[in-house]
Amino acid sequence: MTSKRTLQREASAQGMVDAALSLFAEQGYDRTSIRQIAERAGVSLGLLYNYYKSKEDLLKDILVKGRQDILTSFEKPEGLTGFAYLEHYIRTTFQVLEQNKNFWRLYHSLKLQSEVLKALEQEVQAENQLVLLQLTQNLAAAGSTSPSAEAVLMFATIDGIAQHYLMLPNYPLQDVIIRYIVQLKNHLAS
Repeated sequence: MTSKRTLQREASAQGMVDAALSLFAEQGYDRTSIRQIAERAGVSLGLLYNYYKSKEDLLKDILVKGRQDILTSFEKPEGLTGFAYLEHYIRTTFQVLEQNKNFWRLYHSLKLQSEVLKALEQEVQAENQLVLLQLTQNLAAAGSTSPSAEAVLMFATIDGIAQHYLMLPNYPLQDVIIRYIVQLKNHLAS
């Protein structure tokens, strides 16, 4: 059984994470101070420092928690193989993106700042390899004649669509997803 104190600590920590994520997405990581995060979270600066040694530690916690979305998008429902799985993966990826838009906006902006992600470089590379392996296997099952190369292309395409969606206010995400899925299906059928 979880104690009331433990639940309060978890709620305080989550409030700090939410505040930081919101500010990082609005202002950028570099332009956000630890004091602003404490103010937005409604906690004292000292309390924030009891949870996190620095803004960098807070960012790392946000990145570790948020990147769990990647694993969620790879959950494979029973019975889906080949193209059906690829379509599910594409749709799930963009559902996750829409549900946690602030995190993904921050993550994509940080990808251009190699120093910020340096601490997580090995985990990010391992996740990228997992993505490519899953895509390669499912492209092969869907009939691809060059699944490894197509996995790299698919990964880059999804990343590019995500980047545009996150940065452009009126990006027609649903239309783009449908068009991409149709093109992929036609390509694999040929």
